Amino acid sequence: MTMKNFSKQTFIISTAVFGLLLIPSFLAAFGEDEGTLGTNIIWVTFAKLFYVLRFPTHTLLWTIFSIHGLLYLLGLLINCMFYGLITERLISFFKNRKILK
Repeated sequence: MTMKNFSKQTFIISTAVFGLLLIPSFLAAFGEDEGTLGTNIIWVTFAKLFYVLRFPTHTLLWTIFSIHGLLYLLGLLINCMFYGLITERLISFFKNRKILK
């Protein structure tokens, strides 16, 4: 599969959506670590979602991204872009197969 049908708009929108999901999940994970989250199912779900959204940079390269706070946030941005790229490629794949119109 080539990148000739790459949609910048889909990439930017999907990256932004993952970024918007990352903010409450980061805050919920922080609350869970501090012991102040409580038992609200929505916030607990967001806290668990953070473990997914922090992959791959923070899971695979933790020693690098834990050095400085800005590197930590840069890694989260890279993850959002990674998931945005995967989403864009999946949408492009299904559009090319005539499943989505």
